[in-house]
Amino acid sequence: MRAFINGCRNIVGLDICHLKGKYGGFLLSSTALDGQNGLVPLGIMVCKNECDDNWFLFLKHLKPRLDEHPVQAINFVSDRQKGLRDTVHTLFPTSPHRFCFRHMYQNFKSHFKGSKLHTMFWNAIRAYKAKHFQAHMDSMMVENVKAFEYLMAEDSKSWCRAFFDHNSSCEHLNNNFSESFNNMIAKIREKPLCTLILMYGQLVMRLFYKRRNACVGWDSGDLVPIAKKLLKLMFKKIGEYKVTGAVAGKVYEVTSIHSSIFTINLDIKTCSCVQWYCARYYFVDNYKITYASDMVPLEGPDDWEEPRATIVPPFTNQKTGQTEKE
Repeated sequence: MRAFINGCRNIVGLDICHLKGKYGGFLLSSTALDGQNGLVPLGIMVCKNECDDNWFLFLKHLKPRLDEHPVQAINFVSDRQKGLRDTVHTLFPTSPHRFCFRHMYQNFKSHFKGSKLHTMFWNAIRAYKAKHFQAHMDSMMVENVKAFEYLMAEDSKSWCRAFFDHNSSCEHLNNNFSESFNNMIAKIREKPLCTLILMYGQLVMRLFYKRRNACVGWDSGDLVPIAKKLLKLMFKKIGEYKVTGAVAGKVYEVTSIHSSIFTINLDIKTCSCVQWYCARYYFVDNYKITYASDMVPLEGPDDWEEPRATIVPPFTNQKTGQTEKE
């Protein structure tokens, strides 16, 4: 895991899904993103139910690997589960934790009606600058004080783009990439536990094999195709901007057709528009690191050895007097 966590962007999605097999249960998953916006599975855990202890156990085992990422701290994104929030804070106290916008939006709409309020919320969460966020929230306070207080009860750093950690090089407002993983394993979720684990291993192995082979012809030092495609689209808009030099080869002033002024610093790779991420994740060499590790096939059941250690059952979080149905 060490190689590909080094190559991934330092944002990790956490999600949970129901297992459809005979005995039910849940599958906890952890995923990341590569420079091509491709989903990278980091790990899974099968448990009887969702509870604080199981989330803690899952992330505790992942923590040594996640801590190896060269860019700290890891940014997490989830669906705002209470137990998960506490666990992330305990194990990764310096890590930002984003909440999926879609779930917040649905909850907001259930409490407050009216397209005007919904638009204000949408504009606030998408704002790239704190002052723009504040302007939208001020408008909401004038429109509906309770709606304003409802949103501000949650730390804006966890749901507004203006306050996201730029080191993650990811402006995602939702946890869709983790939920995409649940779609990838749709057929796996209905299998018995041992078959599920084998199929998960095969899925990851095929994924790494495919992407490792796909990037063989990419040039070292170049950008990944998706980044080059984006730049190509941007080049078509060059005529809409005026560039004035400040420090040769380092600092430039850019003025848009709307007279907005931005400062670009090539040394530290930043733009005051805060919409650009010039990170190492988008270079071919870093992408290749992500998939450099060989994923060795898991052995079939016939070749498994008898367990040499006591297998501890998962936490069930049952109430006193409650018996488990077989």
